[in-house]
Amino acid sequence: MTLTPTLVALLAVFALWLIACIWAGFRARVLWFVIVLVIGLSLNALWMVFGLNARVFEPHALLAQLSVVLYAVGGFGLGWLLGRAVTRWRESRIDTPRS
Repeated sequence: MTLTPTLVALLAVFALWLIACIWAGFRARVLWFVIVLVIGLSLNALWMVFGLNARVFEPHALLAQLSVVLYAVGGFGLGWLLGRAVTRWRESRIDTPRS
């Protein structure tokens, strides 16, 4: 498989989108997550229709959209877990006594 500029651009957009999902989970911002999810679904549908000449309700296109949802939920969950771990880590600090 050759890395074409188009493929690199698509992978970069996907990586940024996934980081946005993780950030929304880390901050526990459900509304931002929904916005990021809708943007990801829209971009994926646009790419499939205009870039790949697919129909929106083809089984492969629907499976790709389901994959986007699962990636987003996984990213949100990972961010949420990381956010909880960081919060608990900060809460467990031991304050040094001042003399």
